Amino acid sequence: MKRQRMGKTKGKRVGYKAKYLETEAELTEARREVSILKQRLKDVEKELELTDREAKEYLGYLGRLKGELKSYRERTQREKEILKESAAEDLIKELLPILDDFELAIGSAKKSKNFSRFVEGVKMIFNQVRDLLKKQGLKPIKAKGEEFDPYLHEAVGTADLKKYPDNLIVEEMRRGYILNDKVLRPAVVKVNKRASETPEK
Repeated sequence: MKRQRMGKTKGKRVGYKAKYLETEAELTEARREVSILKQRLKDVEKELELTDREAKEYLGYLGRLKGELKSYRERTQREKEILKESAAEDLIKELLPILDDFELAIGSAKKSKNFSRFVEGVKMIFNQVRDLLKKQGLKPIKAKGEEFDPYLHEAVGTADLKKYPDNLIVEEMRRGYILNDKVLRPAVVKVNKRASETPEK
């Protein structure tokens, strides 16, 4: 009986020891996993720190870019204004002698009362203005005798002339102009539109 009790006690001890060893193994595994998790957490913290630093650097770079872009826009705007002023100044300088000629022609016409000389003076000034504008890239649009083109011409009337084909411009009411390949003002024209001939009944 005593041996049986001892056997049971010994059996219990073996069972406890096995459970203890099993629990110890589980604890060791848990500690290992905690250690791995701690290392992963450290790695993630390092990555976050690096990402945060990079984000700050990018934000700083973006701020500098915005500043540079603003400066560039302001500088470009100033340059545009200077160019515009300079272009206007150059054109006005070239127009001043023409203005002088107008004054001389008007003064001469008042003194001499000679209308034909005044007309000659005005023609001369007109040629000066035309040559100046031509130098700036202005070209007249061909109209009379040309086929109507809605991009270049503006029709304000029609004519019924049998000797001309349909859509032919027969009269230029106001000259049109192109400046550097861009239509500045279309030519105002009359276009031929022959009435359709209907046979008599």
